[in-house]
Amino acid sequence: MPPIIEIHDLTRRFGNIVAVDHVTLTVNQGEIFGLVGPDGSGKTTVLRMLSGLISPTEGTARVAGYDVVRNPQAVKDRIGYMAQRFGLYPDLSVQENMDFYADLFGISRSERRELGEKLMRMTRMEPFRSRRAAQLSGGMKQKLALMCTLLHRPQVLLLDEPTTGVDPVSRRD
Repeated sequence: MPPIIEIHDLTRRFGNIVAVDHVTLTVNQGEIFGLVGPDGSGKTTVLRMLSGLISPTEGTARVAGYDVVRNPQAVKDRIGYMAQRFGLYPDLSVQENMDFYADLFGISRSERRELGEKLMRMTRMEPFRSRRAAQLSGGMKQKLALMCTLLHRPQVLLLDEPTTGVDPVSRRD
């Protein structure tokens, strides 16, 4: 089985600043892989390159078999990317945010209902279904962002600081 993520000599410069310097790594299907490092070490930049949001200055990256520069849309179709500040709509309820993202992904109403219920149970967000996102705690917002990221059943999950603001019990779940 080919690797789900392949990076070779990936580099990203912003002017004179080298944010990512010749990173090479392989992640196989089914593996959980984490990038660990201090603030400003390029972790988010690597994730943004893997998601096709920015292009590398040098090197190559493939996600789910697709080159992130040559086929960015194919990559985007196969990943779930949860940024540090995921774009929730504060005036929409938990359910409305889920429905909005399901519409963006073209998910049918029946599939949306089935998966939405499963995600609500998994994250213990069922009691908050009608609550506006603006009224959620930081940890609940992270859970909602994760649910929206998982809606289209991505092959690859790219999570940037996914447990920020999440209570220790929920982190374990």
